[in-house]
Amino acid sequence: MINPRVKSLTKSTTLKITALTKKLRKEGKDVVNFAAGEPDFDTPDFVKEAAKKAIDEGFTKYTPSAGIPELREAIADKFGKENNVKYEPSEVIVTAGAKYAIFVALYGLVGSGDEVIIPCPYWVSYPEMVKLTEGKAVFLPTKAENGFKIEPVKLKSVITPRTKVLILNYPSNPTGTTYTKEELIDILTIVKKNNVTVISDEIYEKIIYDGRKHTSFASLDGARDLTVTINGFSKAFSMTGWRAGYLAAKQDTIDQISKIIDHTTSCICSISQKAALAAIKDTDWQLKIQKEFHKRRDILYNGLTKEDKIIPFKSQGTFYMFCDIRKTCLSSFDFSSRLLEKYLVSCIPADAFGAEGFVRMSFATSTAQIEKGLERIKKFLGEL
Repeated sequence: MINPRVKSLTKSTTLKITALTKKLRKEGKDVVNFAAGEPDFDTPDFVKEAAKKAIDEGFTKYTPSAGIPELREAIADKFGKENNVKYEPSEVIVTAGAKYAIFVALYGLVGSGDEVIIPCPYWVSYPEMVKLTEGKAVFLPTKAENGFKIEPVKLKSVITPRTKVLILNYPSNPTGTTYTKEELIDILTIVKKNNVTVISDEIYEKIIYDGRKHTSFASLDGARDLTVTINGFSKAFSMTGWRAGYLAAKQDTIDQISKIIDHTTSCICSISQKAALAAIKDTDWQLKIQKEFHKRRDILYNGLTKEDKIIPFKSQGTFYMFCDIRKTCLSSFDFSSRLLEKYLVSCIPADAFGAEGFVRMSFATSTAQIEKGLERIKKFLGEL
C-alpha cells in the first residue's frame, strides 16, 4: 500500500534525539541539551507584535501562493543590499520553512536517475529528499584536516553526464564550516563547465564568526542563473515554529517550482508572512544573537579541547560544534546514547550525517548549561 520511496526514507535522528531529550526533561530529568537544532532565544518582541497586529486586522486568509508581494519585495531588496545579488520580487518564492524550499527546489530540478552531489558530512534531510525525487544521491567525502570543505579535484571526479545538482550548505550543518569567496569561485568554475545547478543553502549566513564575511554563491560572476538560493527566518530570528523560508532563482525556474507550491501548501501562513516582513527589516537582533553564539562557541570549544578523547572542530559559523570521538572507540550512536542515558547530556550521533566516529554538539543553550555539560562530558570520558 505504501509508496516504496516513502518506505525507503529514514526517520530523522536529529528529531528523534531531540524528542527523547524533551521527554526526559518532562520527566523531571536535568538534561543538558546539546542536540538542539534551533536557537534557544525567544522570537523577538517586534516580530510577535507584527503577528498580533496581523491577527487583529484580520489578515488571516489565503495569500498568493508565492507569498505576499511586500515580503517578496523585501526579500529581493535584502538580496541586493546584503548579498550583492539582483533578484526581482517575481524571482522569489516564500515557503513553509527553508526545509520545504529545499524540497521544492530538488523536486523541481531532479528527475528519475538524475544525480545530486551531496558533500559529506551532510544535513540529514538532503539524501532523503533526493530519494523522493527518484534521483540518486552521490556523496562527496571531505576531510577534517581540510576543514570539511569540498576539494575541487574530488568534485570533478564525481561529476558524470547524469549530474544535475550540487547541494552546497554553508555555514554548514553539521560541521560549522564555511567558504571564502575564492573557494566558491573554484567550485563555480567546475559546475559552470559541467552545467550543474547549485542549490545553495545559506540559512546560517548570519551566524558566522571571527570576522568572516558571507559570500552568496549567486553573487559570483556567472553564478546567478546556475543557482537556487535557499534562506529563511528560523535561525537568524529564532522563528523556527513560524515556518517561514524562501528561495530565489532565475524566472523560468521559479515559474516551474511555483506550480509545486500551488498544488501542495497553497501558501505559507499569512500571519507568519507579516512576522517575517517585520523581521527582515531589522539587523540589530541578528547581530545580538551572533555575538552571543560566538561567546558560547568559545566556551564549548575551549572546554572540549582540554579533553584527550575528543577533538572538536572550531565552528566557523552556525551554532554547532562537530567533534571527532574516534579515540573513545565508541560508535557515534553508542557515544550519544551513553552520554544521554547515564550523564544526561544530549548530542547528535553523526552517523546520521554520513560521518561515523563524530558527534554534533549544539551550543544553542545558556553558558551555564554549556559549563554544566562540559563537566558531565569530562566525567563521562574519564570513566570510559
